Amino acid sequence: MKHYITILLCVLSTTLLATEHAKSTNMGGEIDIYFEYSPIESITLSLGEEVSFANFLTPQEGVFDATNTTFGITCTPHANIAMEAGYEFLYAHQNHMEHVVTLAAIPTVGFGDFELYLKETAQMTHAVGADECSTSWQWVSELNLSYAIPQTLLSPYVYIEMTNPLEPAPISWYDEFCYGIGLDWEVSKHNTLGIYYEFSHTPDALFHLIGIGYTLSI
Repeated sequence: MKHYITILLCVLSTTLLATEHAKSTNMGGEIDIYFEYSPIESITLSLGEEVSFANFLTPQEGVFDATNTTFGITCTPHANIAMEAGYEFLYAHQNHMEHVVTLAAIPTVGFGDFELYLKETAQMTHAVGADECSTSWQWVSELNLSYAIPQTLLSPYVYIEMTNPLEPAPISWYDEFCYGIGLDWEVSKHNTLGIYYEFSHTPDALFHLIGIGYTLSI
């Protein structure tokens, strides 16, 4: 049922795009590097660094936009479900910082070479800036479908993601909708390369993102 609700809300967001007033449009890039370590089969520790680049269409603050350092631990008590806890530290230009704590449940279903998972995340964000200090709570729902192409090392995927505030929002009932498509290439047992495109919209802006990533698993 959650799957259908998420899909319904994301279809609704497409309708919002056609009815809302004109928004500013941004286009940026991102480079991701992740390290994963599994001390035992059911536990995975992760460390990641994401570097994002400013709006390529109208750069005002230079090319650099923000860095995001992530720490996480994933427990897989069953083959079809995982639990994940994480911490993120984001630093942006103009001395804006965010501390993000997340707790997620990830049920997964596999059928043939396809895999479908729904990631439901409770998220707390504490933002600190030159003249601001605030804490907010969000609920993030992500639906991801991937396909392992037979006899290759390639896995394309698509996803949709919705972020909702868990408290009265001053602007809108949602914070962000994202739609993405990507491709992972398992170069070897421990090394994976990826490329992806994401389109997102918030109550006041549209954003196109092109990213590349590398994951080392040991």
